[in-house]
Amino acid sequence: MKYLLYFLTGLSLLTACKQGEKAYDLIISNTTIVDPINRRNIPAQTIYIQNDSIAKIEKFSDSNIQGYGSITIDGTEKFAVAGFWNMHTHVCWKEGLDETLFPILLSYGITGVRDMGGDTEILNQFKEKLSNNPSTGPELYGPGPLLDGKQPIHPDYSVALTEQNYQRILDSLYNKDIDFLKVYSLLPKDLVKKIAVYSQERNIPFAGHVSEYMTPAEAANLGQKSFEHLNRIEDIRNDTPALNRFMQAVKANNGWLCPTLIIYKRKIEIAQGKDLSHPLDTIIDDYLKNEWVQAKEKREGVASNPDKLQELESIYNDQKQLVKNFHANEIPFLIGSDFGGMAFIYPGYGFHEEMELLQNLGFNTYDILKMATFNPALHFGITNTHGDIKKGKVADLVILNKNPVSDIRNTLDISMVIKSGRIFESNK
Repeated sequence: MKYLLYFLTGLSLLTACKQGEKAYDLIISNTTIVDPINRRNIPAQTIYIQNDSIAKIEKFSDSNIQGYGSITIDGTEKFAVAGFWNMHTHVCWKEGLDETLFPILLSYGITGVRDMGGDTEILNQFKEKLSNNPSTGPELYGPGPLLDGKQPIHPDYSVALTEQNYQRILDSLYNKDIDFLKVYSLLPKDLVKKIAVYSQERNIPFAGHVSEYMTPAEAANLGQKSFEHLNRIEDIRNDTPALNRFMQAVKANNGWLCPTLIIYKRKIEIAQGKDLSHPLDTIIDDYLKNEWVQAKEKREGVASNPDKLQELESIYNDQKQLVKNFHANEIPFLIGSDFGGMAFIYPGYGFHEEMELLQNLGFNTYDILKMATFNPALHFGITNTHGDIKKGKVADLVILNKNPVSDIRNTLDISMVIKSGRIFESNK
């Protein structure tokens, strides 16, 4: 009887052990983890995912994973990177766009986005959906509408601020739980200063364009958190003292640059009359398609004016040198594509084009990957949960078939995307 009791106890312990072994929902075995923060690739790693997080990471061994997990993925000869963040895009300007855009973004490995201006109600509607089912789309941060001057450049998606209404409008946005304030080009300097004070008092960042009525250094010294495109900054590209003042101010105030070089390249391609069609044409909203056609009709034909085309190309070359200069001076970068703001920038795909442009400028691929993954988490203050592949972090992963360090274009060769611990099933 005693031996039978020992046997049953041992069987119970073995069963409990086996049940414990099956606690992981997903395992990626024997993969190479790309660690851009430390500029290294870590081969032969097994990643264990439980619920929406990384439960543990260990050196691969066949014996380690026997009996574990409900789903085991063979990561042999594959590369795991943290999910990408498109830090300049527009997705919150029409209800229902999440149903078409979010699957496309995930299929390109975009597990986080910073919307840069749209409708506050739609922003919060999308956020609520994602809160209920995080694996269906990217993490979403946004400001609601653009804050612009009396005659906004984009009236459909802007609020015209005045001395009389700015407090009420800022309070309204703040109470709707926006993530930051988006400043735009025609704001008077005094209003930008008031936004900066409001931002500091409420601990809510402001970011966006540099006002036409102030210098980039003045905006940086007011605490503007990020500088989008090269708006107004390109105006001082040949003014070394002004550039130095701007860079010093950005560093002193922990600012960021999001250059979106792809939009300047695209302007030239449109002017040249290039065929910019893409398989994603079928999912582009009709409103955007109409805008793109108008943009092409407006710019096409510049190619017949050699002087004008040469001027566009010269400016673009200067912009690329400007970006190289900022990187050489250790200005921190975010990567964005401006889908929704620039014609013929495709969702998801445009982000990868931007990374390729940075590679073409000579940026180290580890640096580019860090800009695409960790820098956004640092920017938002969420490095405890996002930005790299570590135990305890949210399981937002992109599994690649080829090494992105040898060529950043390999980020397009995606084997699998995992969002919040679940495998995303792509229809792309």
